Amino acid sequence: MLTFAEKERKCERLFEESEPFWHIYTDGRVMGDFLYSEEDFKIAMTALAVAAVLFKKVRIITFELMSNHIHMILNGEAEDCMELFERFKARLRRILKTTERVIDWEAFKADILPIETLIALRNEIIYVNRNAFVANPQFTPFSYPWGGGCAYFLPFFNLLPARTLKELGFNKARELTRFREVRLIEDLKFLGDVVYIPSFCRTDIGESMFRDARSYFNSLTRNAEAFSQIAQRLKDSVFLTDDELYAAAAMYAEKAYGSRQLSLLSPEQKIQMSKELHFKYNASNQQIRRLLKLDIGILNELFPQQSSIPSVK
Repeated sequence: MLTFAEKERKCERLFEESEPFWHIYTDGRVMGDFLYSEEDFKIAMTALAVAAVLFKKVRIITFELMSNHIHMILNGEAEDCMELFERFKARLRRILKTTERVIDWEAFKADILPIETLIALRNEIIYVNRNAFVANPQFTPFSYPWGGGCAYFLPFFNLLPARTLKELGFNKARELTRFREVRLIEDLKFLGDVVYIPSFCRTDIGESMFRDARSYFNSLTRNAEAFSQIAQRLKDSVFLTDDELYAAAAMYAEKAYGSRQLSLLSPEQKIQMSKELHFKYNASNQQIRRLLKLDIGILNELFPQQSSIPSVK
């Protein structure tokens, strides 16, 4: 058994040998919903998988597809990472064009941010794997099917009956991938009609950046400060669930007012608390209203320009 320090040194060495890493993301505030149904998400994830397998200069460490935006943690040179996004976008645009829906693809633009330390990489991976969990209470970081998080530190995933394209047969493989040259993407596997995430997403590399499964799990809900810093970099507005926000509010109330009971705060204290939650934790007006039982009209006057990450459909 390795000691804590030995595990940490091993992770540091792997990080230094593997860098650079990047966080690529698009802005859901300017891009309208374009993934509506389960079929849309299947198409989008397969398009990403095909692009990743064809373009081997970049490795996807994790990703999260949302109804109107995407996050990806990538390993490779910056220009290659942006090239992968453009290839994915082009494939998805070409496929969804057949649906005859109107999509403003000019708004689907990617930004890229460097990830310069091991601790930052851990936090960014977790931030991405939490994205749908924060937006939609139906999901946990382990249950959202359209991202890499559902495959992190879950050994049973390797036991699932994924089938290679060769096993599926040429015609079925072309039907599922919407790609003619099947031999070029033979590394892909499918679970039914859903592309198998470990066949194109290097979750093994992502996992190797954590000391162990416990450290990963503990970080999923215990790192509000780091999530706040990442959200500021990405200009995301909601990054904590109501439960997580309540824990942060109770801690602040105990430190500032000597009590963790939010219901006992005075109106003036609640106003001060709302500012703390808004400016430090990017809490939405509706989140603050639910936690502090403040009138939404007052909150809209205090924080008039609210924008939030749209929920997963």
